[in-house]
Amino acid sequence: MQSKGLQIFLFCSVILLLTSNLYSQQAVTPVDKEAVRVACQVTSFTMQPGQVDQAVIIKDPAGEQTVLFDITEGGAIVSLKYRGTEHIWGYNGGGLLQMAFHHGIKVGNFTGDYNPTQAGDGTAMSVVTGVACRGTESIDLITVMLDFNHNNGFYDKPLLAVWNGRVNDLTPLSYSSPYTLETRAQWVSNPAGEPKYYLRLDERFTHVADEKVGPFGYDFADYEPWDFNVRAISPENCPCEPSATKYVTGGWYKGESREVGLAVAMPSSNFPHSKVGGGFNSDYMWRNRNFHLQSEESLDGIASKALVWYVMVGSWRNALEFARHLPAEAEQP
Repeated sequence: MQSKGLQIFLFCSVILLLTSNLYSQQAVTPVDKEAVRVACQVTSFTMQPGQVDQAVIIKDPAGEQTVLFDITEGGAIVSLKYRGTEHIWGYNGGGLLQMAFHHGIKVGNFTGDYNPTQAGDGTAMSVVTGVACRGTESIDLITVMLDFNHNNGFYDKPLLAVWNGRVNDLTPLSYSSPYTLETRAQWVSNPAGEPKYYLRLDERFTHVADEKVGPFGYDFADYEPWDFNVRAISPENCPCEPSATKYVTGGWYKGESREVGLAVAMPSSNFPHSKVGGGFNSDYMWRNRNFHLQSEESLDGIASKALVWYVMVGSWRNALEFARHLPAEAEQP
């Protein structure tokens, strides 16, 4: 009798276990299809003849602008199309919309330019160590920057770059800098309504080595197609003390009406203790036009600096009005 009771108990236990397993399999939470929204939308972009890079796409909510962040070239902006018109030169890593930094190092009678640059140095590319997207609405990426000038500034602690899965052995050698750059891009409304949105870029420049380097020139670089041939800048006659202006903006346009073009702007509060300004250049060899927001400041020791700037396509009139009303503080969103 006792043996029969034990058999019944074991049989019921097996049935319970099988039922439990079947229920648990049926109760598994299905894959959340909404999670796909956090993935980045990617595409290929051909730069120099035969060089195919990978880029991440973001688009403004109105569907007017498409921006490509080249994650092969350090996450710099390689393309910005507004209503089908390209506004970035984008032929190689030296001509994108990106951050760069300059420090003059003196060795005897020679002064070299130590130049950590978002895209890289033209031989190898700066490595993107992390990237995240909110669909095609915004992007956050982190870049470890290479020295564009291959250490012609004789920085005394250079790090050989790693590129393509191996230590770089090209000539001239590529060198990584002890600086990272986090870029967060998102859209902000344009009160003028045309275009409906401008692109906001929040940057965090971080020095990861405990050393003193001295003043760095901050270069907010914008390279545009050759046929954007008319300049625009405000205020004029800078560099200016930050107490004298709340903003700096400038760029290149097609024709004197300045209805089609691109300007970049930043609040002077990016640099509360340094002069701010902007400069133009026409590169006749590469056939591009470029504009650079500029200032200077030290970032010594292990430290970070937050920056914000804006990319504004469309008319100069609307871009200037927007720049004049930039927030007084470069607050992170």
